Amino acid sequence: MRMRSPSQQDDAQIVTQIRETDLMQLLSPNEEDPILKSFAEYDAYVRRAEKLYAEGRFAAASVVSAIAAGVAAHRHCGVFASPRIERVLTSIGTSLQDKDVPQRERAAPTAIKSVLHVATQLSPVGGLTRMISRWVNADKSRVNSLVLTQNRGSIPHHTVEAISESGGKIYKLNRSPGGKLEWALELRRLAKNFDAVVLHFHCEDIIPIVAFADPKTLPPIILLNHADHIFWLGPSISRVVVSLREAAADIAINRRGVEARRSVIMPTIVDPTVRERTREEAKKAIGIDVDCVLILSVARGVKYRTINGVTFAARHAEVLAKNPKAKLLVVGVGNPVDWEPVKKAYPGQIETIPEIELPRAYFEAADIYVDSYPFVSSTSMMEAAGYGLPLLTIFDAPREARIFAINHVGLDGTALVASSQAEYEEKLTKLIRDESYRRAVEKGAHDAVESQHTPPGWLAYLERVYAKALELPPPEPRVFTERKDLETPHLGEPDRRHHSIVSSNFSTADITKGFIGMLPLRERYAFWKELMAEGKFDGEPRFKSLIPLAVPEWLKRRVCDGRE
Repeated sequence: MRMRSPSQQDDAQIVTQIRETDLMQLLSPNEEDPILKSFAEYDAYVRRAEKLYAEGRFAAASVVSAIAAGVAAHRHCGVFASPRIERVLTSIGTSLQDKDVPQRERAAPTAIKSVLHVATQLSPVGGLTRMISRWVNADKSRVNSLVLTQNRGSIPHHTVEAISESGGKIYKLNRSPGGKLEWALELRRLAKNFDAVVLHFHCEDIIPIVAFADPKTLPPIILLNHADHIFWLGPSISRVVVSLREAAADIAINRRGVEARRSVIMPTIVDPTVRERTREEAKKAIGIDVDCVLILSVARGVKYRTINGVTFAARHAEVLAKNPKAKLLVVGVGNPVDWEPVKKAYPGQIETIPEIELPRAYFEAADIYVDSYPFVSSTSMMEAAGYGLPLLTIFDAPREARIFAINHVGLDGTALVASSQAEYEEKLTKLIRDESYRRAVEKGAHDAVESQHTPPGWLAYLERVYAKALELPPPEPRVFTERKDLETPHLGEPDRRHHSIVSSNFSTADITKGFIGMLPLRERYAFWKELMAEGKFDGEPRFKSLIPLAVPEWLKRRVCDGRE
């Protein structure tokens, strides 16, 4: 692999010009504003990446870019996209030279017969992992392969099986010696053997941006907007951006800089529902009284965040008090300590369990499905509709914050939506007490999900996506990377709400630690010294804290993940 120096790049002067915005002026109205404080941390890493690029230290610049994106994704800083980060990354990408695969313009394919799906890593539980498997299983007319850029741990069996039955292969980049740039080059080589590439990658994964920096030399790049509520990378290289709901498409165009002609909407794919037990049989199987009205909610624990001291359990307390035969069962939240007072006040009426991979029995047993709060869980809503459950969600925010609402294909207009806590309790009470009303409400959602979210209805949407990818010309990255209007932090809706609801407890140091093993040794040591000086290793001895950082990421994966 050879690289041209920055002085040899046509656009080097654009990338190496470090922005001199005085953030103190931005912070002066309110020095404690959490969005602006997060933006300042993010901006510092972007500047550091730009500086490293200007010095010709490309590997370090790419990893620091990933850290910057990680800060923006985990601790919302008022922006949803970064032309500056993608300018650094695409400039690095166009500098990568591969004598075996020369860069030349690629003739547009006339049909898409083989697809390479690109993901960062796959978790055993989660909608994205399931969507990849379901996508591949449904698309039987094509060969689908999968490449994982930074996978840690095992790959779910259902994904391995889906790719195998499609005739494709699974590739793991981070088991090969090297770092992000070597893995990006390998991804580019792989992609050139396919008719289309679909990106399902994580928000801070810079490898595809570097790999696909020159879209005109590659097959069509299609980005699945699965993390539609947070910052992500990719507008500069994507021929088509696929959103799963209207609010996501709106943010993609207006806050991420995606060209309107490149934005399309497609439903989330779910499995066709096949009941194995009646509702009564399922209740008995999971130890629930068959006479109770079971209210179910299924999502990852982070989606049930306590807001202003009010837990998800407390939001149902009044309804449970007035309906002693009703029971709330929440799958995925574990056993939150702050839910205990309400659980004790209503013994037997609130039950919580950890995340499980296959919650089928709970869907089969439920009478009513309620959405997670304050953040929606659309995939679970669709699965519940498939089992014939009436759906209830709450959206009590302004329209500008509708990224926190259910407005997904098939659910918009068929799920019951309450605009206040009082209306939520009223609608839920009616569902509990009126079985005929439950039956009437469930039909619309069930029919919509069955017709649009499962094959063959979903496949019709997929064909339109692939047709759009063949029809449009490759994007020109400069159209995005030269924009100046996307990185001024917004302080209103939905950003203010976003920061309080979605931002994680990850510190900048935590995010940095996750990437240190991918840095060149020189920068790895420099970052370690900074974190040690800031006391970020919890009192660990200096030698002990150095051990995991001394081992490169590819070697860790070979050792920790075994031979799989």
